[in-house]
Amino acid sequence: MINGINLITDENGKTKAILLDLIQFKKDGLSAESILDSLSDLQQMINDAGVEKKAPNTWEMAKEKLKDLKP
Repeated sequence: MINGINLITDENGKTKAILLDLIQFKKDGLSAESILDSLSDLQQMINDAGVEKKAPNTWEMAKEKLKDLKP
């Protein structure tokens, strides 16, 4: 990975975002081609990105939440 490409991960280490520091690229005199080459595994990173599924809201879950609200 080159300077200026920053990966944001969750607590499990899964990549959630990529930040591109355009100012750093300009300082280093990098071309768009070299940056794209360094992101050659981008499709694999997209495929590996975990999308957390939310549990479906059910009537039973709603009743449990309501129980917790009662004093």
